[in-house]
Amino acid sequence: MNSIIIIAVAIFILVLAILAIYLLTHLHKAFLIFNPDATPRIRAAMIVTSILLLATCVGGVLILILMPAKWNLITLIVGSVVTAGFALAINFSNS
Repeated sequence: MNSIIIIAVAIFILVLAILAIYLLTHLHKAFLIFNPDATPRIRAAMIVTSILLLATCVGGVLILILMPAKWNLITLIVGSVVTAGFALAINFSNS
């Protein structure tokens, strides 16, 4: 059971890293229906989210290697909160 948790968290960390890289590479391209160059709040949200997701990935890998399996919950919660915060930021950017 412990190895299944480790594999699942490793996949989650990989998805977070892919999302962070995607956001960083689309700073000057169309992102969904938004143009980050024309909307500074979207661009700033993309940058902040990318940095936070990359920090979460690094912390998640350290937790995965050094800590017991229960501590992986921190990575799951932080990654989910950061991603939800980004979703809320782009949702309320036009308000």
